[in-house]
Amino acid sequence: MEQANTSIARLRGELATARQRIATLEAALAATGQESPGCGRTNAPANFYLTILDDAPALIWRAGRDAKCDWFNKTWLSFTGRSLERELGDGWAEGVHPDDFQRCLETYLHAFHARQFFEMEYRLLHHSGGYRWILDIGCPFTEPDGAFGGYIGYCFDVTQRRQDEQFRRDVDRMIRHDIKAPLNSLKTLAQALFSDVQDAEVKPLLPRLHHAIGNVVNLVDSTEKILQIERGEYAPPAIRLDLRAICRNTAATLAPQTEAGGPRILFPESGPEAAPLCHGEEVLIETLLTNLVKNAVEASLPGAAVTVRTFSGPDAVGVAVHNQGVIPEAIRDVFFEKGVTSGKAGGAGLGTYSAAIIAKAHGGRIDFTTSETAGTTVTVTLPPAPRASREDA
Repeated sequence: MEQANTSIARLRGELATARQRIATLEAALAATGQESPGCGRTNAPANFYLTILDDAPALIWRAGRDAKCDWFNKTWLSFTGRSLERELGDGWAEGVHPDDFQRCLETYLHAFHARQFFEMEYRLLHHSGGYRWILDIGCPFTEPDGAFGGYIGYCFDVTQRRQDEQFRRDVDRMIRHDIKAPLNSLKTLAQALFSDVQDAEVKPLLPRLHHAIGNVVNLVDSTEKILQIERGEYAPPAIRLDLRAICRNTAATLAPQTEAGGPRILFPESGPEAAPLCHGEEVLIETLLTNLVKNAVEASLPGAAVTVRTFSGPDAVGVAVHNQGVIPEAIRDVFFEKGVTSGKAGGAGLGTYSAAIIAKAHGGRIDFTTSETAGTTVTVTLPPAPRASREDA
């Protein structure tokens, strides 16, 4: 993914350079009194700047004020194997994959009418007869007099990148599938030992072993679901969850870390209010809370307290995690973004990011407050689940 982002950033830079080159040439033409570029490839002297882009390695197109394409470079025509005459106007759209056509058209027209930069990926028919994935980056340009002139687009074949991403997803999926079998066997073995072992020192440790192995199995499951969330393919199930129970599981998961001289995790009594119930995926909500509590523990001094409170109301339920640490000012604006970390050796910056996207996927939100005097509180707010009726009980 980092490599893909780097490629897109490079393409944007090249497109900006090309636009600047065109603007400079158009200004020079205006100074000599020549007309703005027309539609032809060789007819108008003002079109000579297009020859600079004709042999560029990218597929480049241009559209006029009417949103109709009036020029394609040789690289585009070589890619599609079609003549310029066939591509002009809306002819180029004949090569767009049927499954991508409507989305492609809507993205283009929406940006065009709003005079906005756009980027999209779609499949375009290659001269070999197969479809290839194209990253199309388009932006408006102006005539020398400052009037809107149309759009110019810079396209890049990203088929290999998408295939590499799909390959990695497939490998990850196979690894997760293959590792679950031995983990489930270990979980069953731990359960059997729990029933048979009588040693007074060993027996109390076995429930923790069983719980820890179960957490690893759940983590394998949650990884696939987080990928679905990132791709916009996840919908949480309508399963009623008790946040207090999930908090207790979180405490059990982190018990070895806190009992080894680390910060204490406190769960104050929540009072008489109803249990905080939400709808969702238990493994994901527990992953969310474990990440937040673990981060709070790691940001606290030994012996300090991390406080986890649940709350319940008519319009929202949730959990607030507090510690005495302070979020550095430099990362506060990007605290929930992927890869953001500070002061933690080996930190990947994924815990708060995954917590944020899990909360959003469940229809909720995540916020924080931080100061030198009050410490840091991260609050997860979720829609409440309806109470069970007598018929449900």
